[in-house]
Amino acid sequence: LNSREIPAADRHVLFFPLSKYALWDPLPMGDVIGSHIAYYRNPKLSVMEKPLRLAYRHAKQSDRKSFACFFLGTLTVDEDGEGVTLTIDRFDPGREVASGSGKVPTASLPGDFLITCTVNAWGPSSDSIIVHSAEDIGLAFKDLRDSLCRKDTLDLSKLLTVRAHIVFTENLDNLNFSFHWASVTAANVLEYTPVKPVPIIPTALARNLNSPMNIAQVQGTYKCGYLTMDQTRKLLLLLESDPKAYALPLVGVWLSGVTHIYSPQVWACCLRYLFSSSIQERQVTFIYRT
Repeated sequence: LNSREIPAADRHVLFFPLSKYALWDPLPMGDVIGSHIAYYRNPKLSVMEKPLRLAYRHAKQSDRKSFACFFLGTLTVDEDGEGVTLTIDRFDPGREVASGSGKVPTASLPGDFLITCTVNAWGPSSDSIIVHSAEDIGLAFKDLRDSLCRKDTLDLSKLLTVRAHIVFTENLDNLNFSFHWASVTAANVLEYTPVKPVPIIPTALARNLNSPMNIAQVQGTYKCGYLTMDQTRKLLLLLESDPKAYALPLVGVWLSGVTHIYSPQVWACCLRYLFSSSIQERQVTFIYRT
């Protein structure tokens, strides 16, 4: 890049250290911490009764042995940061698409966690139940890859797909549920090693993130962005929407509003940094603040 084409206030960020080795002191300052969406425990499921009753009613009214539908809910990180909980609170019967290739949801909203489900309201039809077909698994892998490669802010729920098969059986006045769940997620386990603090260039973004009323606090959610470095080996914080984030060499990610370093949200942001097809050049490190 020609420095004459860049505003004077921003020119220093273009001069990355000539050596891309030993950009910071690698001496460990603590124990290695592992991270994965299921590193400490498997995702938890919480299913409300109402969507189950609706699924049973629609399946009974259907003339098909296996009724296809959807459950909707939300995926949240547990308070201790060691896992996630999927809360299912809505039912969607879906609608047939013109091509005859199955059903699509009728009432999903941005932020909804969508679960494709098949329901049998007439008792078990087979001893072997396949929740994920080979085609389902292939599509799940494709969705995971696409979520990690794109520029958009990564939603943790995009890194977990869940499918379900439910069998209802009636015994006098009792209605019994038999659940079969299957999920697909990225297998990558990340390990974080704490090192000595690296100086940060005091830009407006850095000052905001260091204040009690930072953007994560104001918006009530965590925030994530990228890190580059200048010739003095100081870190420059960049927003995800900053075009420079996809033109300069990057050395990691920053996070704000995350309480625990091993939170699945940190894992998701680091995975996107590692696999994003939009990043031209990258090293590996990150910083975060609660």
